[in-house]
Amino acid sequence: MSELIIPIDGKETKIQLRQIEVNNLELDELNPRISFFRDNQVVDALTEDQIIFALTNKKPEAFRKLKDSIHNNKGIVYPIWIEHVRDKKYKVIEGNTRVVIYQQLQKEEPYEDRWKTISCNVLPHEIDEEQKNFIRLQSHLRGTTEWDAYEKAKYLYKLWQDDGWSISRLEKQTKMTEKQIKENIEAYRIMEEQYLPAHRDDPNEVGKFSYFVEYVKDKKLQKLMQKTSKDVKDFCDWVADKEKIPTGQDVRRLRDILENQDTNNTFIDKGFNAAMQILEFKKPYLVSHFYKDIENVIEGLKEINTQELDEIINEDNSEKEKMIRGLAEWSQKVVKIIEKEKNGIRKT
Repeated sequence: MSELIIPIDGKETKIQLRQIEVNNLELDELNPRISFFRDNQVVDALTEDQIIFALTNKKPEAFRKLKDSIHNNKGIVYPIWIEHVRDKKYKVIEGNTRVVIYQQLQKEEPYEDRWKTISCNVLPHEIDEEQKNFIRLQSHLRGTTEWDAYEKAKYLYKLWQDDGWSISRLEKQTKMTEKQIKENIEAYRIMEEQYLPAHRDDPNEVGKFSYFVEYVKDKKLQKLMQKTSKDVKDFCDWVADKEKIPTGQDVRRLRDILENQDTNNTFIDKGFNAAMQILEFKKPYLVSHFYKDIENVIEGLKEINTQELDEIINEDNSEKEKMIRGLAEWSQKVVKIIEKEKNGIRKT
């Protein structure tokens, strides 16, 4: 056992790094990763079997890959975070999925001692909820294993709405800009209030969260919808209908469709693909894969945050920097060619 004093949410905190028996760990039913599953159960509290079911079935392929990685590595790389609750029992604050994997491997390979204990950062008794939230944010919203977009937005909403975190504070603790945080919170609010009440029977519907993020981001789309007497309720109906909006990225094309009377009417009567066929004839550049890629790159550059820029600036021989510089170089070359040709036409 070793002790460390580290800052957690700005407070000097003494933690213990220990190997804890997996059988002494209790999973956290308030784990944000399974919040949608938990909120849709009729029971007051989840059993451990229900928590395990939610964790393993949320994204089975991702769970399998993580399990294979841990098995091949013969253990986890980063310790999980736990707090003492009673006797020899501990509650998992962060690392529930890894604990489930150890439980499974222990059953599959009972002769292997390595699966009987797991490396843990043991938090002191006086740890508060603010610090627990900080740990979760550091581990997922800023870490390498992010939560699903919907789960992330729900947690941001909870911290902002229920726990009183400011947008500025959330920005400092995540990889997200203030604009992105506001968009995610608003998209979650719309989805939670306007869409999910009619679709809670299907857990896959939360996968459409990106539709609502795109809607919130596109102020011009919202104004166009108002002009045609459409509102967020109509948008929710379109999201539910694959004929209207096949994928989240297709929300970006709605503005172009609604701007034209022909494509607008076709969209309402026959759906997205029929409207896009007309749009392809009227404005072919809008449906080109090449120009779609350019559009995505521009959106990505608009949303790049200070932390991402700092990482690029401080990294020697950064491949990301080379790619951005290459983009700028070739963009400038093409712009110069266009300007030269245009000036030549004007002179003649």
